[in-house]
Amino acid sequence: MMCHLLLLASLATLAVSVRGWEHASAEYVESTLKEHDVVVVAFVAPSEEKCKSLEPEWVLATPESNVLFLSIDCTEPSHSTICKQHEAPSSWPRIELFEKGEAKATYLGPRRAAAILSWAGRVQRPTLSEVDNGSLNVFKSIDETVFIAYLNDYDESSRTAVSDIAAKFKDEFTFGLTTDVESWAAEQMEAPALKGYKAVDGDTKVFRGPFDVASLESFVKEASRPVIGELSIYNHQRYLDRGWPVVYIFASTERERTELRATLKTMARSYYDSLTMVTADPLEFPSLPAKFGLEPGVFPSGAVHQLSNGNIYPYPRGKPITPRALQSWGLEVWQGRVKPWSPPGATLAPTEMQGDGGAGRVRATRKVSVASFPGMKIKLGRDEL
Repeated sequence: MMCHLLLLASLATLAVSVRGWEHASAEYVESTLKEHDVVVVAFVAPSEEKCKSLEPEWVLATPESNVLFLSIDCTEPSHSTICKQHEAPSSWPRIELFEKGEAKATYLGPRRAAAILSWAGRVQRPTLSEVDNGSLNVFKSIDETVFIAYLNDYDESSRTAVSDIAAKFKDEFTFGLTTDVESWAAEQMEAPALKGYKAVDGDTKVFRGPFDVASLESFVKEASRPVIGELSIYNHQRYLDRGWPVVYIFASTERERTELRATLKTMARSYYDSLTMVTADPLEFPSLPAKFGLEPGVFPSGAVHQLSNGNIYPYPRGKPITPRALQSWGLEVWQGRVKPWSPPGATLAPTEMQGDGGAGRVRATRKVSVASFPGMKIKLGRDEL
């Protein structure tokens, strides 16, 4: 799966060098929205940096989609009416899925071809799809993250709770439900249960109750967390709410972020329970690097935000971002040889750390436990990172 993602990133670079944007006219977009049941439209300003970063991913996604993908240049005076009509903002890009000419959903995820394609398929599905043994294998890999509830057909209370959770997370994940005992046997499940499938990490997690909305929501939030997440307005506060130290890795292109996730994945898996590791697009979170003491415009870069006490540790500029280098530096942080950073003349409290894109207050709830660093013959015991 990871090799496939790296191949997609390489193909994206090649594709954009050959084709680039192929914008439609306003007249063509309007007529297409009327003639086709489903159309995905990117409203863009080609010279803006976010649109430049979307371009190779859009070029890659367009021929792979089972619905029509169009883009329109909103800087063209003749396109101003349609861009305003569909509420394209002053800061582009904006990606909308239209059904029968009406905007149904807005894409808010990473500017990554596979993620855009997954979203386009997801928002066309029912909020909660019925699954049987014949469709199970296809359905559980139909999206980057899929949840399937295994329930008895008479269990209406659990069905209602799962339906509520599916509606809440519909924009992010795909949900299914099966009462087919053959499906249960194929997955070695007993009802009631909710099983999460993460194709990107190749793993699964199972929840067996209680089947109330609060418990299900807590499970979905944690079970959907990748080994290395992609920071977005959907998940930033969710990651902060875990209370564990957050490791931020900033890189300027999707290809770089994909490669970093591949390089660091094994190491990140070792710390999955006690750290939250994410890659971040500095175009999407422009003010975040400065809040972590990082030099503007210098990427890749990184920092650790220790939520239990608000301490921030910028990763040294010029140091390679590799598993060995990160582990060595992390050991120095833990041993106190690296001092936390704070803004000049100020002491930064945890509640002052506000992310971009809607992320709110940091709530420190736990301390990280570190038993040992993989590859190092040293026992550290329990303490903060």
